Amino acid sequence: MKTYELIVQIQQPSCGGKSPFRNEFRKVSVDDPVEYVRTQEPGGKLEVQESADGTITVSTMRNQARVVYEFSED
Repeated sequence: MKTYELIVQIQQPSCGGKSPFRNEFRKVSVDDPVEYVRTQEPGGKLEVQESADGTITVSTMRNQARVVYEFSED
């Protein structure tokens, strides 16, 4: 199992002058980051990208809000 620093960014429609982005920071230990997101976003269509530095980005839509999970190996 690998340990990742995880940033979850939720982009929602802006309303009342609030920022349209909400960020959550987590430290998770998982075997498969994509499977982790599947458990968090059941039924969501997942888009997966892996960058040259090993960062795994998984994005989906939740209730008309875009949610992006960014995993960086710790």
